Amino acid sequence: MFNRVRRQQLKKEFEENLLESMNSLYNLGYRLTNNREAASDLVQDASLRAFRFYYQFEKGTNFKGWILTILRNTFINQYRKKVKEPAKVSYHAVEGFVEMPQISGFVEEVFGENLQKSVGDLPEELRTVVILFYVEELSYKEIAKVMKCPIGTVMSRLYMAKQMLKMKLKQFSENEVRKNELS
Repeated sequence: MFNRVRRQQLKKEFEENLLESMNSLYNLGYRLTNNREAASDLVQDASLRAFRFYYQFEKGTNFKGWILTILRNTFINQYRKKVKEPAKVSYHAVEGFVEMPQISGFVEEVFGENLQKSVGDLPEELRTVVILFYVEELSYKEIAKVMKCPIGTVMSRLYMAKQMLKMKLKQFSENEVRKNELS
């Protein structure tokens, strides 16, 4: 009887903590996968894993950091597994790409899309730091805990990511200027 009551309490605590962290989980999942469905699957997998090991969570510590670490590790494990599998391409994916219209519209929209693509093209460790710092607004210390690395490493990764993004966006701007001059 006591064990059942304790399990129900743990389940309720976990669900409350999970709900508070759900937006952050999905945001990081989406930024890592660049796909809404894959992000939802990743969040679900990480949530299940976290629930299975919730008894190991130390009360009074940062639940959000703990579960974001689980999400990141789940993504890395899935990525490593996919790398070992042969590449698969569906016809629908190629069909949509071939029929994609030319990019047009406001420069701001294109720049925003290019920024998202540029962030998505960053190496996983740099992309994760950027997302955790700018999107999730975690401190260097919290990011270091999530990524299991020193604060100095977080700071240098963030710096490298900013430099890479500046270069990519500068190249994009120069290409846009050249296109406009030619037309």
